[in-house]
Amino acid sequence: MHGKRFEVEKKVTIKDIAERMGTSVATVHRALYGLDGVSDQLRQQILDEAQRCNYEPDKAASMLRRKTLNIAVVLPKPVGNERFYYKGLWEGIYAGAEELKKSNVTFDYIQADRGINDLAGALETLFDSVSQKPDGLITLCDDEKAKGWIKRFIRRGVRVALVDRGIDIKDLICSVQTSSEDMAMISAEVLKVLIKSEKHEPVVIVNGPEWRVSYKVYADKIRELMSSFWPDRKVIFIDGYDENAGIPELKEIFATTGCAGIIATCARTTYWVCRELSKLPKEKIPPIVGTDVFEELAPYFEEGVLKATIYQSHREHGEKAIQYLYDSFSDYSVQREVKILGRLSIVIKESYKYFI
Repeated sequence: MHGKRFEVEKKVTIKDIAERMGTSVATVHRALYGLDGVSDQLRQQILDEAQRCNYEPDKAASMLRRKTLNIAVVLPKPVGNERFYYKGLWEGIYAGAEELKKSNVTFDYIQADRGINDLAGALETLFDSVSQKPDGLITLCDDEKAKGWIKRFIRRGVRVALVDRGIDIKDLICSVQTSSEDMAMISAEVLKVLIKSEKHEPVVIVNGPEWRVSYKVYADKIRELMSSFWPDRKVIFIDGYDENAGIPELKEIFATTGCAGIIATCARTTYWVCRELSKLPKEKIPPIVGTDVFEELAPYFEEGVLKATIYQSHREHGEKAIQYLYDSFSDYSVQREVKILGRLSIVIKESYKYFI
């Protein structure tokens, strides 16, 4: 009696795909691993064929055959008012890089000394100064100048991953961010519950400059919600990104119309609003809903000055951006232009310690 024959399915190789496509092994390799020298049309045809025949790349072997990857990270330096948010984002970047320290990857950390408002300048300096382009770039984009330089990197063949909320750009590897619209909706919902005053005092939104995309989106969403959330209240927007300009405006509002409640839309405005209003008698402090969680807010949570904040998982943003960017080099099947939503959390006095 003859035994039953079993045929083991042969593993598809790059050579097999090259023969099917009528092209060279080198061309298939460049297409599968995102290297230059292949047209977009041919690359897509090769990727489609690889998917059809269930080609499985050997990640470790492919990375060993590649040159050392260099990833540049360009973010604001976490000092001064930039420390509240960007310190956590940098911590996430360093943690993600630590996970890859045994891989063939090097990192250049570039901290923009003059903060987010001059990030475009730091990108320009990097673009003009490097003799050999980085393979990957992690940064953020919240204005048109930064967008212009990021698009130049992409045209140069650099793979770009964005962190933080801001402008959408085509041909990114990924963007890891929270939604400004969702943050606005959650903040407004929380403040609506907190406002107890029956007086028709205004709600104040201490925002950033609306030439920055994230702040304009936030403000536009609040304006959209005004009629249903606060039909009998005026909503006043002030640009408090520079506290020296924001503090006099807020004091003037308190002196003339009063204030039913405050939403601070970023970390730096949350800090100075809490600091300034903590000087008032407790019964005169309106409910404050802020943004993010950091050590300097602890006393304001404890004293009841700050009722809640909306936390963006910025540490997680940094880690995810590094991992996804790395995967795009090591695995041809990784999708491009992926939006990875960060988690949003409502943080109150009883829980803030778990987020710091």
